[in-house]
Amino acid sequence: MLYLTYGSDKKKTRDKHLALAHSILRKQPEATFFKLSAENFSSSEFEELIFGQTLFVRRFVVAGDNLLKEIKDKAAKEFILARLTDIAESENIFLFLEEEELLGKGASFEDKDKWKKRHQEIEKIKKVAVKAQEFSVLPPSEFNIYSIVDAFSARDKNEAWTLYEEALLSGVSADEVLWKIIWQVQNMILVKKTKNEKELNLKPFVLNKTKRAAQKFEVWELEKLSGELVDLYHETYLGSEEFEFGLEKILLGV
Repeated sequence: MLYLTYGSDKKKTRDKHLALAHSILRKQPEATFFKLSAENFSSSEFEELIFGQTLFVRRFVVAGDNLLKEIKDKAAKEFILARLTDIAESENIFLFLEEEELLGKGASFEDKDKWKKRHQEIEKIKKVAVKAQEFSVLPPSEFNIYSIVDAFSARDKNEAWTLYEEALLSGVSADEVLWKIIWQVQNMILVKKTKNEKELNLKPFVLNKTKRAAQKFEVWELEKLSGELVDLYHETYLGSEEFEFGLEKILLGV
């Protein structure tokens, strides 16, 4: 059984992690408690904690303190990631604390790449965790989401994809991007189908911009895109890797 507490609000994340550990140990006082960190991690001992129990102790409670964040040995990190399903199915209880870093303004490409890989690791844990709690401090994003909409409307798929990846690294959620694009597609459909522009109730700037963008699409293409975007929203979990990849696929297919 696996529980995950994560986020960029390090104090709140750690406090909730400790509170969860204390709560479980109060309910199961017969359990043996282990605290693992990068300093004392051993792959062989970790595997024993996943599968092992003793005649006298019915259950282990294992707290992992920033294991994936702090462990430098690549083989050890891969070992943990490869065992996530086993951890989730274990009779023992694993409590993972994984802190995240905020990306500041002007973060380097290297920092952004590290952040993305870190985010992917946490998503893998979330997929198998019985419960995942996030406690983050999110700075207001300065990224202009409409730049993605403009690239999408211009059918510049490479620019749209590049800006989309940049948006995710800046802390913009994929669902924010989705709704802006749905809004644009619906406006283009209305512009294509409506003869009397006064009925559209769009401001002149938005109307003229939408009319120019709509010239690059056929009505059937826009209706198909609208259906794909709405289906993506209904059929995938918002914020998941599957959702992010699905929107990426639509952007690249424009």
